[in-house]
Amino acid sequence: MNDTIVATSAVAPEGAPLVLSQSQALLERARAKIPGVTLSMMKRPEHFAPGSFPVYLARGEGARVEDVDGNSYVDFVCGLGANSLGHGHPALLAAAREALEVGFVHSLPTAHEPQTAELFTELVPFAEMVRFFKTGADATSAAVRLARAITGKERLITVGYNGWHDHFMFDTPGVPRAVAELTRRMPLFREADEPALLDAVAAQGSELAAVIVSVPYNRIISAEFLRRLREACRDRGALFVLDEIVTGFRVALGGVQELHGVAPDLACYSKALAAGMPLSAIAGPARHLSVMDRLQVSTTFGGETLSLAVCRAALRIYRDTPFIDQLSRLGQRLRDGVNAVAQVEGAPLRVQGYDAMPLFSFSSDLGLHSRLMQEFQGQMARRGVLLRRDVNFICGAHRDADIELTIAAAQASLRSMADSGAFELTGAGEP
Repeated sequence: MNDTIVATSAVAPEGAPLVLSQSQALLERARAKIPGVTLSMMKRPEHFAPGSFPVYLARGEGARVEDVDGNSYVDFVCGLGANSLGHGHPALLAAAREALEVGFVHSLPTAHEPQTAELFTELVPFAEMVRFFKTGADATSAAVRLARAITGKERLITVGYNGWHDHFMFDTPGVPRAVAELTRRMPLFREADEPALLDAVAAQGSELAAVIVSVPYNRIISAEFLRRLREACRDRGALFVLDEIVTGFRVALGGVQELHGVAPDLACYSKALAAGMPLSAIAGPARHLSVMDRLQVSTTFGGETLSLAVCRAALRIYRDTPFIDQLSRLGQRLRDGVNAVAQVEGAPLRVQGYDAMPLFSFSSDLGLHSRLMQEFQGQMARRGVLLRRDVNFICGAHRDADIELTIAAAQASLRSMADSGAFELTGAGEP
């Protein structure tokens, strides 16, 4: 079978249906050979706008990507948040090429390991030691094992998505009941959810190894609440763990813990950590991290040199440029601009949450939101913008022109939806 992908055309005229024949052909091939169609669950076609949204990309440069049919887009998916500096950043490519020349998996450790650890701990305020892995779920699972070893306790409370491993994703087929019974998942989408979490820590504290929190993206948790949660954990001998897989090196260099000045017992990082290369980390004070010396926590690819080299290149950019301020400024402009045009068009769309991670919401009713957002995603793709269904990402390659194009595309898309009657049963106002 011919594996050559030929770009067939430039992007369709503004607002016209996209030509997606190459994407559809590849999709049929994938359905026959790959369970779930693709290798990352959140990249499956059903999470976007099937039939009116590209399935396969061919290349990316800066803040733009091109699909296999030759259509070009401003990218706010950004590798599910991993591509913090955009696609093909010269400094990252140079670091990867240099590491590649001397080998990417060696038979003994390389200098990349201590060099990267030193730079990481320089930038993350509370981190005295760090251990690297490959994926976010690796790091959060290591945090679970470490917390259990430190506390001698087994039960967990988790908030948000912390990975696919059994102790997190326990309500899926294939997880033993005994494992599932050790974890309690709790929400924090509303301020009203906060007392219940504090009460649960108080009630279960004598059995809790850890409370693991990935902050919600639809609102900004207060520093005061995080301090109260941390103290509740410490009063009962449980570790307070921040899952900074998404927020690290994005809302602040160290993530939420730096933004709010609340030091956790452990924190986990990935995605922006190596700007798209497969790398994750668990970090914390030496008194905790040193316990990993006696744990069985290992991976063949933990010292893979390309990712460590790219990580250092990315960390230097974060440290030496106004990267964080740029993400915040552009995200604020996107939020304000889209919210303004939504109001003009009578659409119930609101952009909210952290500026660097704008979350699009049509309704607190998830079914209604999904229906409207799917239509909006398709409309935006026609106009050259790729969006996720909920949280999206500003990257270091986005520029003011990209944001203004997106605001204009949002207005045209919402107007088209309004003209078709999409909002008639929802009304305008707060979602």
